Amino acid sequence: MSMVSEAFELGRDVVFAPGRAFEKTAADPARAVRPALGVLGAYMAASAFFYWLKPESFPPPPEGATLPVDPRPLWFWVRVQLWTPALAAVLVATTGWFAVVLDGGKLPLRLAGAVLSCAVPALLLVVHSNGLIPRAAFIAALAALPALAYPGWRRLDRARWRSLTAALLAANAPAVAMVPVFTAVVLLRSAVLYQGLEMVLLFWTLGLCSYGVGRTLGLPTARAFAAVFLGFIAQIFFVFSMHNAGLLPNDVLKALMAV
Repeated sequence: MSMVSEAFELGRDVVFAPGRAFEKTAADPARAVRPALGVLGAYMAASAFFYWLKPESFPPPPEGATLPVDPRPLWFWVRVQLWTPALAAVLVATTGWFAVVLDGGKLPLRLAGAVLSCAVPALLLVVHSNGLIPRAAFIAALAALPALAYPGWRRLDRARWRSLTAALLAANAPAVAMVPVFTAVVLLRSAVLYQGLEMVLLFWTLGLCSYGVGRTLGLPTARAFAAVFLGFIAQIFFVFSMHNAGLLPNDVLKALMAV
């Protein structure tokens, strides 16, 4: 079976039969990553074309926000989507870390430890944004974070890392499936409906990721949800950290926060 066929089958199962989809990713992790990468690729392509064709004035931006004078070309949205693999890698790595921290013991204590560890990059951002440390020290501190997390990461074996990766990447399937619905709402120019669909997709994706992590790593639902939620928060810190480090331009930062 080709990668396209495998990706389509996995994406269809994630949308319509998530239990079956995540059972497959957990049962055969070695073969699960490839179709999940196909789902991620489909999401990147669909997003780039959708935001290129969608008028940037819809839905209406917040008061005081400035819009580009000329419509931005397809290449700009491709540049934005080229950050998606890095964001996916951050989500997988941090969700794995938080899953390890949250596994076993009393949930309140474990959750407090996970939140404190999530606050470290936020603290670095605040310190650097206030000019208390130079950019070089900020980048060095960011580079040290994976080394600090490595002992925790080693508690997950390769098979579980692959299953976790496949589950989180495959959870992009609803975003691809809903592109025709979003397109119809754009044509209707209903901002309320568009924003409502964004919320539906957000919670759908969060629920799928939590379910997939729970099935993959054997975590109770509450702990799996906390691990995924903190992973998404870490993604946001990563985006702003890359901007502070001078690696992410302002226009791409704004686009990433809007999509």
